[in-house]
Amino acid sequence: MTDETTPLTASSSGYVVLPPYQGPSYVFPGGVSPRARRSKMKQFQCCITITFIVIVIAALLLALWLSGSGYTGSSGDDDGPSYFFATNETDAPSLWQTLAAIKKPIPDEPETDWALRQATLDPNEGAQAVSAGIKALGDREILEEGLQPSAFDTPQFRHYRSLSTNPEARKLARRGYVENHATLNIAQRFNYTKQPGRSNIGLGPPIVLLDPTVLRLDCDFNERFRRSTGVCNNKLHPRTYGASMVPYRRMVAPDYADGIAAPRISHVGKLPPARQVSLSIHRTSYETDSNFTVMLAVFGQFLDHDITATSLTTSQEGESIDCCVAKTQQQHPECFPVQILADDPYYKQYNLSCMNFVRSAPAPTGRFGPREQFNQATAFIDGSVVYGNLEQRQRQLRSYINGTLRMFLTDDGRELLPISSNPEDGCNRLQMTRQGKYCFESGDDRANENLLLTSMHLLWARHHNYLARGLNAINPDWDDEHVYQEARKILAAQIAHITYNEFLPVLLGRNLSEAKGLLPARGQPHAPDTYDPEVNPNIANCFAAAAFRFAHTLLPGLFNVSRDHSTPESIELHKMLFNPFSLWVRHGIDHALQTASNTPVLRVDPFFSLEITQKLFEGTTEDRLPICGLDLVSLNIQRGRDQGIPAYPVFRRHCRLPPVDTWEQMARAVDNSTLESIRQIYASPQDVDLYTGALSEPPLEGAIFGPLLSCLVSDQFIRLKLGDSFWYERKIGPQRFTKTQLDEIYKSSLAAIICRNSDNIQQVRPHLMERQQGDDNRHVNCTNLEGFQFDFQPWSEAIMEPQLHRAGFSQAMSLVRLMHNNNIKATINHERL
Repeated sequence: MTDETTPLTASSSGYVVLPPYQGPSYVFPGGVSPRARRSKMKQFQCCITITFIVIVIAALLLALWLSGSGYTGSSGDDDGPSYFFATNETDAPSLWQTLAAIKKPIPDEPETDWALRQATLDPNEGAQAVSAGIKALGDREILEEGLQPSAFDTPQFRHYRSLSTNPEARKLARRGYVENHATLNIAQRFNYTKQPGRSNIGLGPPIVLLDPTVLRLDCDFNERFRRSTGVCNNKLHPRTYGASMVPYRRMVAPDYADGIAAPRISHVGKLPPARQVSLSIHRTSYETDSNFTVMLAVFGQFLDHDITATSLTTSQEGESIDCCVAKTQQQHPECFPVQILADDPYYKQYNLSCMNFVRSAPAPTGRFGPREQFNQATAFIDGSVVYGNLEQRQRQLRSYINGTLRMFLTDDGRELLPISSNPEDGCNRLQMTRQGKYCFESGDDRANENLLLTSMHLLWARHHNYLARGLNAINPDWDDEHVYQEARKILAAQIAHITYNEFLPVLLGRNLSEAKGLLPARGQPHAPDTYDPEVNPNIANCFAAAAFRFAHTLLPGLFNVSRDHSTPESIELHKMLFNPFSLWVRHGIDHALQTASNTPVLRVDPFFSLEITQKLFEGTTEDRLPICGLDLVSLNIQRGRDQGIPAYPVFRRHCRLPPVDTWEQMARAVDNSTLESIRQIYASPQDVDLYTGALSEPPLEGAIFGPLLSCLVSDQFIRLKLGDSFWYERKIGPQRFTKTQLDEIYKSSLAAIICRNSDNIQQVRPHLMERQQGDDNRHVNCTNLEGFQFDFQPWSEAIMEPQLHRAGFSQAMSLVRLMHNNNIKATINHERL
């Protein structure tokens, strides 16, 4: 036992031995009773507690007042010091719950009312405006006759080829140009003035303009197979909902400088050049995310090309436009080049002050109003990236033999895509053609853009033929058309299933995907039918121009092309662009797919590899002069401004996320270092580009990107599922699969597709987009994968099920009238199916 007189002695170890801790001891002065001492101590403690509470409440009230008023100092501007520490708002469970609670598409902003509705626009006024638009188009075409296109095999020419515009789109773009200039003419004659802030001229009256492209549309809504162009999917909107060659959907109204067509500008000062934003904010980083592989980006690009294809302005004959011409020459009216500052650390060595950029083609809407852009692809996940979204393209790719696609057969018996013999396609090279190696044709003109994308095209084309042969074997009486369409239907369903079962859970996190109804309904036989005819599935303009371009930040500078574990090898990204020639070598597709499966991606953040910001479509060794590459980040930012995509804060409000209208509010949404870079070049939060702001948000829990991208991406994919009457999980309608057929579709995986259609891949990880080596993602033999051997028996007409699904209805019960033999009408209660 010890007391206060116990001496402190050193133990044998040299440490001082202290008495056991017995709690705090209080020393009271003499002359005060113990009861009085206890009473005074309680009073003192209460006083301290009350004082502390008052201070905390006062501090909170002051903080709330400062936040609500937007106070930034006595100067009154937004550049004052922040009174808040930057916090990651994504840590709050309420934010995840806010997004998870949105299970239906967020309603788009309504169309703006016509600003000139007080003016009388008679037919003569409209005809005069149309005449002005036709004259503007004629003047442009005369100018084009004297302009030189971009030099062949330059980076800007390759960029133009990667955004190919088909002849049908060029016709529509000419009409859109006339409508656009007709609106500008009306605005000038009626003295239209754009209101401050984000406003536009609004949706005006119809434009009377002969349109030879609009043909009669006959729809059979009992068809089992989709139309190639996506029409006849929705009974109420058969020509527009999800179809190709229609304007992108606007989540929020556009923000044009003049309220009609001019690219977005700042509302308070001047927007920084896109290249300056790229240099200052989207700096170089090589921090990898070891959880995921480049296969995530490869499949994402393949999927993106299935649902989006923005039409680029070209000359009348489809030639490219050079916007970086000498100042003595007249510039094309559709040019919007990226400004390069004199002190640019990379381009100054090439003495460049301009990066080529041509505006997206204007879409015809049939009405006076602000400029829109259009999608050459169908919105639906329908495999159009494999087959094409026009009847003519589909006919060109078919062999018309047992439902198969046309392929090139090599001497060693391997199937390759049909070859492209066009020497000016931006891909074919003289040195390679002399060796008998060519680029390829596919359902999408962008198939040759990079080796990994071309490999994905080849993979799915082979898979179609595998399906066609299996269907033909089990149903020998089927003709070529029936086999082709059924194989096309199965393939599209498998792409959709992989998208919602493997791809989206990585982007959004499996928990959020499940909460929003974006996971397949496997094992849920009584799940309700998916289709909602009121949902517009069209791709949002902001999705195509900004949100779904997030994957560019995933791409590393070097790709792992090692053939074994002892000899590491790599290849730079820019050397894979328009370079599909290794597919001609035996096992070429295997090596490409293994490269995508073994290379980790970079993190989704504001930072990019130099391969993206300096070397895009850089010159090759065959070029006579060294040619520097393009900056894809600058082009992405410029594209958003070109298409009138509003600023970052607008979309935060639309997605019901906490606002970022002040620097203090934005400090809660992005990290401190990025916020500081943003504040240095943007005059106001209202200027920040959507692409920059969205990538600057830290990832949501379980997702690879932040809350705004989670909102924009999930909203679009909810629409693609609910708004598609041919969705593969439909429970009613002639387009549905049977139960056993759907069970076979549910077994599909990207790993099984690769195993089945590669040259000789024997082992894979079951989840190829993920890199974790857990028990459920170790390398397995291909033959052990579920779905490796596709079971065609459910498609045999001999055993086709007559009754397919049980569907649930929203009504608890319905009344059904029956006519008995004695003609007596009886009303019975029919319970819910």
